[in-house]
Amino acid sequence: MNRNQYVCDMAQHKSLRPYEKCSQYGARALTDAELLAVILRTGTRGCSAIELSEQVLRSADGNGALNSLADIEYNDLMKLKGIGNVKALQIQCISELSRRIAKQTAYERLDFSNPEAIARYYMEDMRYLDKEHLILSMLDNKCRLIKDTVISIGTVNASLVTPRELFIEALKSQAVSIVILHNHPSGDSSPSRQDIEVTLKIKKAGELIGIYLVDHIIIGDNTYTSLKQERYL
Repeated sequence: MNRNQYVCDMAQHKSLRPYEKCSQYGARALTDAELLAVILRTGTRGCSAIELSEQVLRSADGNGALNSLADIEYNDLMKLKGIGNVKALQIQCISELSRRIAKQTAYERLDFSNPEAIARYYMEDMRYLDKEHLILSMLDNKCRLIKDTVISIGTVNASLVTPRELFIEALKSQAVSIVILHNHPSGDSSPSRQDIEVTLKIKKAGELIGIYLVDHIIIGDNTYTSLKQERYL
């Protein structure tokens, strides 16, 4: 291919509308805004589908980051010019679909002896929560997940989270071991003094009744801390 042909092809590539570009070059050739524009299909008067998509992406955190799309609430989407009920629902559904795909992919590689695998499985569910959620994951004798449940919502501390609540659930499910997880809405996964105190309290209680605490994992914004890896367990 000569240079003139290359320049011509690049100009054509840039001038294509998102739907046409996707059809000709595939979805991977599209920018984040173009991908969203294909979903939204139309813009509004004086605002193309791409411009509208860029506006939606910027509205979450000001930087247009794709992973911030899941942060936007329905009511906030409806406040954007050009976004009505249908488009708001489309955006929320594509965010939820992406979250479920990520979780399913992580589940297929889930190994509860591997802190990274555990964190990856729960990351998309927990990283965007605006309050601390404590999740109890209950495991069988082969370290496979039996079930998980939210134990508390709010600050994770000794006054709000007691071993009794955790182990009543674990005994009901005939769990042999457990993993506990909670998120830090700040995005920083570093453990607090209270996090460590609660972990040690649960560990000791589990030893008394024969249910082993495998790990306590703190979820931040695309980061995690394993208290086992940090040698608190």
